[in-house]
Amino acid sequence: EELCKNANWLRENSHVESLCLDFTVQPFDANGKPLPPIELVPHGASIAVTDANKEEYLHALLKYYMFDSVHEQVAALLKGLFDVIPSNLLAVFDYQELELLICGVPKIDVDDWERHSDVKYLDFDHPSKGEHKVIEWFWATVAEFSQDQRARLLQFVTGTSRVPVEGFKGLLSNDGRVRRFGIQMVGRGVPPTGLYPKAHTCFNRIDLPLYNSKEEMATYLTLVINMEITGFTMQ
Repeated sequence: EELCKNANWLRENSHVESLCLDFTVQPFDANGKPLPPIELVPHGASIAVTDANKEEYLHALLKYYMFDSVHEQVAALLKGLFDVIPSNLLAVFDYQELELLICGVPKIDVDDWERHSDVKYLDFDHPSKGEHKVIEWFWATVAEFSQDQRARLLQFVTGTSRVPVEGFKGLLSNDGRVRRFGIQMVGRGVPPTGLYPKAHTCFNRIDLPLYNSKEEMATYLTLVINMEITGFTMQ
């Protein structure tokens, strides 16, 4: 969670040069003793992090923590898995399809989902009619989705396609704490990328731009759950 907060702060603020960061990461051994810095890219120690290259830095940092730093452990895990299920049988599935195959497509109750969700408006005290419309369109679209589409949307926002046994009131965040599903209204960006919803899986939150119509929102929502477009959370 701390890494997520720091990464989001770096993205949202300027003049990051003052932090004196470079393209390295500081690892530690099992006892907490610092190890030699690891370069995230070739010659990373000599590359300063700036406003211009901070996105590249953040993606390299994420790659290190999610893949490179646990490469040996994951390799051992995969070896054991592939001893049971040959890799060629698993290679035809993406991670969402594999989870749905193993766990089954969950039956998602949209009314329960909406009932245990929170909305944050651009101006909390004075939400606009346009924002209310977008929220109405969102739930209407989710209600029209198939169970598979609902599962993909839930996975896009929360990281899992499964609903807890107690329903959405028991929805958990990545740290294991109960965290309600959230919708954050954001300003309308420049099409097309500025209209894609963004997911913050650490917080079970989706950012919804101010769409002009239900059809426009449904189009971008469908695209994003099929194309797996995410920000840094990865946002």
